[in-house]
Amino acid sequence: MAIYTDINNFKFADVTETGKHSFFLEISPAGSGEQIGIPLLVANGAKSGKTLVVFAGIHGDELEGVQAIHDVFNQLNIDEMNGRFIAVPTANLPAVRAVTRLSQIDSLNMARVFPGNKNGTVTERIAHNLSDLIIPQADFLLDLHSSGVAYLMPLMVGYDANKTEVGNISKEAALKFGTPVIWGHEEVSPGRSISSAIEQGIPWLYVESPNGGRVSPIDLPFYVNGVLNLLKHLEIILGEITGSTPNYRLFGSGDVDRTQAVNTSGFFVQKVQLLDFVEKGHLIGIVRNLFGETIEEIRTQQSGFVAMLRATSLVNPGDSVCLVATAE
Repeated sequence: MAIYTDINNFKFADVTETGKHSFFLEISPAGSGEQIGIPLLVANGAKSGKTLVVFAGIHGDELEGVQAIHDVFNQLNIDEMNGRFIAVPTANLPAVRAVTRLSQIDSLNMARVFPGNKNGTVTERIAHNLSDLIIPQADFLLDLHSSGVAYLMPLMVGYDANKTEVGNISKEAALKFGTPVIWGHEEVSPGRSISSAIEQGIPWLYVESPNGGRVSPIDLPFYVNGVLNLLKHLEIILGEITGSTPNYRLFGSGDVDRTQAVNTSGFFVQKVQLLDFVEKGHLIGIVRNLFGETIEEIRTQQSGFVAMLRATSLVNPGDSVCLVATAE
């Protein structure tokens, strides 16, 4: 049973007993009778070891990670664990309840506000507590996303591609995770959970998949198996790492805010598929008006693999429609 507590009174140093623990760290009331806070799961192993911190639900329309955390937590055998598993299955509770990318309270994107603000809006306060209280516990941070309603991305894990000790740890973990695509980034835009991990010197991974607003029975097993593989890689649990080696090794920016965008409003029709290889100038898609006439063509600005596509057909000026990544 979860223990409800004011987040200002919670200390990880007080949660040392071997076993599984669940908390609801209250931040503030929602104003509608619902409580706003951070659901927290902690599994303390019988022996000392590393700590894996896992987030899901940063965006409320990305749900595979939520179920994956529950599934992994429920099957952990404490007696055979070395270290600690800390998880936040629904980091952005207002957005998850509404199944929307943005919070319905302050309209903010949580993946753009880290490290947050202790005295800010609800989203900023949640991000602050995740960054200030929970991320520092990690020897490794994993943030589970999927593309959400608006985008399509391949089943992949993103990692730190810098030639540093932290980067090398991140890449090694990515290769063990078990997704068909890995994607290395030398730069990460500010505001992400992994941005806070970088600032704190903590290795990280994040996951994406081509789903939104629902749990895919095809991709969910990759999430569960990936988390278990990472736990095994960190020697928190025992067992053989399973899953295929990556078929694609991509490189470059994964920032969907820096993708190619449309200049007109209309109906977007894609002309490529995820992971297609395209040359610079290749036709990505077209925008049609109300009468089916083509009013805009979108062509690639570089050669590479299609790593993100627009999922929703209706578009407005400035909407992202495609991201192309190079091979490693």
